[in-house]
Amino acid sequence: MLQPAATRFAAARRTSSVRAVFVCLFAASACGPQGSAEDWRAWYDTGAPLDVAEAVTFTDTPYDFPADPADGIATLRTDLLTQEFDNDGPLFAAPDFPEDAEGCSFWEPTEGLPRTISGVVTSHPRVYRKIEGCSPRDAASDEKYYGSFWLQDATGGIFVLRDSKVATFDMGARITLDVRAVRRRFGIDMVYVAEVVDVDPEPVPVAFEAIQRPLAQADQSTVKRITGTVVTDPTTFGEVLLSIDGYTAGTCAPDTRDTRTHCLFAQLDQEIARRGVTLAPGERVTLTGPVSQTVFFDDQGPVNFYGLYLTRVGQIARLSDTPAP
Repeated sequence: MLQPAATRFAAARRTSSVRAVFVCLFAASACGPQGSAEDWRAWYDTGAPLDVAEAVTFTDTPYDFPADPADGIATLRTDLLTQEFDNDGPLFAAPDFPEDAEGCSFWEPTEGLPRTISGVVTSHPRVYRKIEGCSPRDAASDEKYYGSFWLQDATGGIFVLRDSKVATFDMGARITLDVRAVRRRFGIDMVYVAEVVDVDPEPVPVAFEAIQRPLAQADQSTVKRITGTVVTDPTTFGEVLLSIDGYTAGTCAPDTRDTRTHCLFAQLDQEIARRGVTLAPGERVTLTGPVSQTVFFDDQGPVNFYGLYLTRVGQIARLSDTPAP
């Protein structure tokens, strides 16, 4: 049926109006003069680069606790962690030993745990470590820890495995742990299972020892300060090698395990590396941090090297871009 002429005329007018709106939207000049756009620079500027200092307060005065060294971290390690250099064997407090751990022949119960230790947290609690675990189905299962950290008192230090980055404490806090299991892995003594029973979050200065030599296993988990010149670009893991000011027993070079023994190894953790913080060859720096380890592989097999671990920008003091005379 044909529509009446009046109806067809009204529909045509509506279609024409819609087309006019689209013309004005997509070709504004066709709808008459328009005002010019505002200059965004009147409201915003381009900004400027800003380095985050992340200051850390350090002291060369040793801690004054525990009152009895027998209650210290060093005693925990020497009493329990007497295995060979790289033996895994975690030790559990006897009441906590898993009932289904028969297939985990390297797990053992001990009457020496639980034990209470207190110390100052010497790194931001976000250190990643992957450690061999054990389960009834897979004795070689991996365990991943994303919130680990170092703890130190007057007697020494220890690495504490922790699975979450969410923490109620930070670098410089003093905390108390109820230690339920310990282990040695990769040449480092570790708290394997623990409960945080007390936290004083008000930061205290982190105690360090300044030295002019390469680091060794005996230095593990203690805070050292070393000045040197960067000799390598960072690896994908943020690791660099430095020659050490004042050290004359050998020349640092990255080529072999023998030349590396005369270097300082240092590692920037992934969080500050992602922000563009780096160390460049030729740069002279003073670094302060807990002693970690890395593994070097060659045709003789793996060997552990020890170095400083950096989780805060304030652990890096840049001196100059020229080597010391």
